[in-house]
Parts: sequence; C-alpha cells; structure tokens
Amino acid sequence: MLRLFLRLYVFLMLPATAAFVGFMYLTDQVMAQVHAETQRKRAGPAFDRAEAIIGAKESPDWQARLREIEATFRIEHRVLPLAQVAGDWFISPSEKERLLAGGIAFRDRPGGGQVYLRQLAGGSEVLWIEWVGLYEYLALYYTIIVALVTLGLALILLRWVKPLYRDLENLTSAAARVGDGDLGARAAVGKASLVEPIAGAFNAMTERVERLLESHRDLEQGVAHELRTPLAQLKFDLELARESEDAAEREARFEAMGRDVADLDDLVNELLLLANLRQAPPYSPREVPARVLVEDVIRRAKDEMRAAGREVTIEAPAQMPETFTCDGKYLARALVNVVRNAARHARARVAMSVEREGGRTVVHVDDDGPGIAPEDRERVFEPFIRAEPGRERETGGVGLGLAIVKSVAEWHGGGALIGTSPLGGARVSISW
Repeated sequence: MLRLFLRLYVFLMLPATAAFVGFMYLTDQVMAQVHAETQRKRAGPAFDRAEAIIGAKESPDWQARLREIEATFRIEHRVLPLAQVAGDWFISPSEKERLLAGGIAFRDRPGGGQVYLRQLAGGSEVLWIEWVGLYEYLALYYTIIVALVTLGLALILLRWVKPLYRDLENLTSAAARVGDGDLGARAAVGKASLVEPIAGAFNAMTERVERLLESHRDLEQGVAHELRTPLAQLKFDLELARESEDAAEREARFEAMGRDVADLDDLVNELLLLANLRQAPPYSPREVPARVLVEDVIRRAKDEMRAAGREVTIEAPAQMPETFTCDGKYLARALVNVVRNAARHARARVAMSVEREGGRTVVHVDDDGPGIAPEDRERVFEPFIRAEPGRERETGGVGLGLAIVKSVAEWHGGGALIGTSPLGGARVSISW
C-alpha cells in the first residue's frame, strides 16, 4: 500500500503544489496592479527620506542614520547603477519607462512581493527599497499554506487509497484461490469501490467457469450411466444370439441389437451436439423464412411418429411472421426436439403457435398429454433427466432433447420454459 500511496501522492502533489504557487504568484501580480498607484504613493515618503540622507553624505553619521531607518521600518536600501537596473529582466518594459521618467517603478521579487525603485539625483544611480519584514511574512505564509495543502492532500489520498488497496488485495486473493482450484472463491468488494466493475466481471467469470465444470462433470457421469444401459443390453442380446439354435430367435436378437446400436448412435450424436452448444457453436443468425422452417420441423416430427406407428395430429401456427432472425440450423433442431417430444407424449394432438412479446419472438408447442409436474419443469432441462419414471423405447429418448433446446435458446439470447397447455398437457415455450 505504501508504494501505491507514494506514487499517487507524488503524481498528485507536484501538480497541486505547482498550481498553488502559480495561483499565489498570479494573485500577487493582480493585486499589485490593482493597488499600484496606492503603493507608489505610500513608498514616496520612504524614497524622499532615504534620498535626503544619502544626499547628505558630508554628514558624518549619514550611514548610521540610514541603518537606523532600515532597522526601524524593517526595510533595506541599495544603490545600484542605472545600467544594471535597465538590464534586469524582472522589471517589465513599462516599469522601466516609468523609472527613466523619474517615477517609482516596481520589480518582481523572487519568493513573492515587489521591490521599489527610483532614480537618484543625477540619473546615473537607482535607489532600491524593499520591505524585509513583509517578505519574511509572505515566506512564512506560503510555507504554512503549502504545508497545510500537503497534509490535507495526504489525508484525503490516504482515505481514498486504503479501501482501494483493501479491495485490490481481496481481488488478488480471490484470483489466487481460483488459481489453486477453489472455484467457489469470490472477490468481496463494496458496490461503491473503484474496482467493483473488475471484481464483478471476475466473479461472473468464476461463477460461469464453476457452472461449466459442474455441467461437464454431470455430463460425464450421465454419459457413463447412459452408455452402460444399451451396452449391457447389446452384450446380453449377443450372448443369447450365440447360444440360440432357433433361427427366428437369433433374428429377433439381431433386430434388438440393431435397435441398441441405433440408441447408441442417437446418444453419441446428441452428446456431440450438446457439447458443441455448451462451448462455442458456430452461431450465425440471419433472416430465415418462418413458414419454411416450421413446415420442415413438422414434417420431420410426423415422419418419426409414422415410423413409430403413432397417429398424432401436429397443427402448424395459424399466424407467424414472414421471417425469423435466428440460426436456422440450430433453431430447427431445437424445435424438432420440442415437437417430437410433445408428439411422443400427446394423446392425439400437438399445436404450434407463434407470438411477439416485446422485442422477442416466442414459439409455443402445446400437447394434450399428461403434462409435466410443476416441480419437474426446471429439472427436465438438465441432461439425462426425464419426467417419466421409466425409460421406454417409445417415449424415453436419450434424455438430452430438452437440454439441447435450452442451450439453443440461450445462445439465441432467450430461454426455454415449460408451463400448462390450454390443451391440457404441457406447453414448451422457446423465446429469442
């Protein structure tokens, strides 16, 4: 903290001191110009007395009398050659003209204040008078003011640096803990702190990394669990096929193994897609014809239902915009997952609708199935989570469809929600 304090102090103190000294000098100059005539009149008698004493040099005690006047009035006299005074750059040209004309001229005094000058009789010498006590007072005055400014600035800067340094230490400590593997570490700083935006971004980044790692761990565990079931079934069917002597039974086992392989293929494809979505998919939004996209989604869902031997009516939206601003590839995949999932659980009917809410587009998919319990509506968006208790080939899927839907919606800047359908079943809404 000391190094930070000293750096800021020097950085701030030097300009502040320079500004203060410049201000005081400018003030002296202005005040001198404002009261110039009054000062010249007050200095006149001092010049007259000094000239009278200097002019009476035949008097044996003229020097003693001059020193007595200097001591009494705390002034200092000097007699200088006119040529030396004429070359003094502390005297302005206008004051030099005044001096040569026989008037009282001013000269700036280093350290503040002015010196008074007037030609002596004969014109070859100049009498110099300055009030010593006044300038000692000014020097003391400037010293006190500079000391007070320095002390005040130090106290203000210390009050400002101390919490700033504390917050920087908290941020550094949190970063070190995260580097050591403690992803739960957060930088605790006040809302009014100067480093609060940095700490907020750091905390948000850490929280995102922590969620991402937890998601990856959950995904890894889910993959291990989900792969184990079809692999075990595949091994079981393979052993039965080897041991069976009946050709029809062996053919049935081969068909079962084909379905297990198809399940594995679906699972791997869904896992690859979800992993891609959770990292950085090649997201490229553009204007996509809305009706073409929706019709393609419905066609693919109907083809799957026909292949499964189910009769479900899938109704297209009655009204929709001409275009969707989206990534057509990923949004179509998400809508297919939603419509396919709705058709699997519907009794006879699935309906799609599109509406605008504020600046967002929302697609609703309703079914007349059993619906999803309120306590499960958030949970089913997690990988490998299903609302139904068992996994059946007809309705179970691989448990990644809604997880992909949520990831696609979030990459589009929106979200996915589950509610109650007007048809009596579940309503899945995708917004972006």
